[in-house]
Amino acid sequence: MSCIPRMHSVLTSFRRHYSAHIQDSIRRITIQDIQKKYKNGTHLTMCTAYDYITANWVHKSQCDMILVGDSLAMTSLGYDSTTDLPFDEFKYHVKSVCRTRGPSLIVVDMPFGSFEQSLEFGISNAVELMKLSSGVTSLKIEMGTYAKDKYTFQLIKELCSRGIPVMPHIGLTPQRAHSLSGFKVQASKDATAIRDLYETALKLQELGCWSCLLECVPHKVASFITSKLRIPTIGIGAGGGTSGQVLVVADMLDMQNNRVPRFVKKYNSLENIAVESLKKYNEDVTTNTFPETDLHAFKVKEDVWQDFVSQIENI
Repeated sequence: MSCIPRMHSVLTSFRRHYSAHIQDSIRRITIQDIQKKYKNGTHLTMCTAYDYITANWVHKSQCDMILVGDSLAMTSLGYDSTTDLPFDEFKYHVKSVCRTRGPSLIVVDMPFGSFEQSLEFGISNAVELMKLSSGVTSLKIEMGTYAKDKYTFQLIKELCSRGIPVMPHIGLTPQRAHSLSGFKVQASKDATAIRDLYETALKLQELGCWSCLLECVPHKVASFITSKLRIPTIGIGAGGGTSGQVLVVADMLDMQNNRVPRFVKKYNSLENIAVESLKKYNEDVTTNTFPETDLHAFKVKEDVWQDFVSQIENI
């Protein structure tokens, strides 16, 4: 009797047991999946998440991508600016998001101060972010135009050459708001500025970046850049001509009842829902209508209770 079938079974079992690939019932979206959608003309979706709860919401919505953005500094932590966010605090939130299980591809910001000091410093922190969790698929890096920001361009080149997927962020870059004279639409009043932005996107594609985020640039400019690239563009305040869109979860769900930029669409008002619910809770407690004994309390068996009563009475 041949032993070949038996040996095949043993080897197959061996490969499964010692496979380096984690078996997970939930398949995560990959960069290749995003590129396939892009080539098929399917618009891509991306939303920020800052903790386990918001990340679960985004996963369950079947959003293509989660961005752990440094905007959490203001929307979740109460800082005045993204530049105030300590790196260690940011990493804490990245790990929280990555503890969720779901299909969305996770992209992580490199916050201000984590890469500007030197190439070695930036590369080290980029590697550290990637090592926080196997769920971190790509880094997002804010940069100026190639004409003015050779340093970040060189950093992105170094990261891409090391196999770290990079989504560059160009146009309005909040980390550089001071040098941009505030939060203003970019490449809108000068043809040279438009050309600089366009050429920057092309050069980033040449470096090996797998996508590009465009923030607060005119619709025509973003649409033109998108049409000339072979990689997907993700827009925020860049009109509908990009390959996909990203919004801040706290803005689109109105979690703080704040004013939001004109490019944000509010899909609900969670702050109103939360505050009204808490007011009702306060009312129920003060009027003693919560908790209700039959609905919200636990019971003890009658014989146990009577035994307790008799013991107390005999003391």
